[in-house]
Amino acid sequence: MADFGKLIYIFIQGFTLGMGPCLLVCAPILFPYIAGTRQGWKEGLRAALVFSLARMVVYSLLGGVMGYIGFYLFNLFYNQTWGRVIWALAGLFIAIAGLQIIIGKKIENPFCRYLSQREAYKNDWGMFLLGILIGLTPCLPLLLVLTEIMFIAQNFFQGLLYGAAFGVGTLLSPLLLVGALAPIINLKFKHREKLSLLFNNLCGIMLILFGFYLILR
Repeated sequence: MADFGKLIYIFIQGFTLGMGPCLLVCAPILFPYIAGTRQGWKEGLRAALVFSLARMVVYSLLGGVMGYIGFYLFNLFYNQTWGRVIWALAGLFIAIAGLQIIIGKKIENPFCRYLSQREAYKNDWGMFLLGILIGLTPCLPLLLVLTEIMFIAQNFFQGLLYGAAFGVGTLLSPLLLVGALAPIINLKFKHREKLSLLFNNLCGIMLILFGFYLILR
């Protein structure tokens, strides 16, 4: 069984990082994505929650894997090649989302046409996939926490619990508030067609630029 004191310690780490570095990375992605695709604070909050839950699942599984085979998989999974592939996939997904927001239903690609349907967003599969990709993207805080889990976990189950504790900590962050506020801010422009179009285009451009930034880095 995992040590309760260590669980609390890693939870606090997740909460602290969720208030700082994780928020700075995820907010520029989530805000324009949710603002351009959701209506009402409830939909925005649910989208941010799905995104955060997907990250928590990834952190839990990575923690379990670190507890099971530790150092060897750590070097294999997060070597330079895999890191580049994951960053590129995340960037491509985000850039496509931004393009979809700008062009909307004019896109003929089946995947983008699926995303342009509001019913598809109710399933939140796109947001869940985005959460998985962001959860897998290597960043220094995550690497440090996984390294810590590698040393304190004695088996897969302990690592899974430590990873889940970290994920719950990141879940309880202002990111949920960002998700809830994004559609509200967008609705402020709805009664002015030109401002609404400008706002949506800016959201799409932000996502495209951020997606290419992830790919290029």
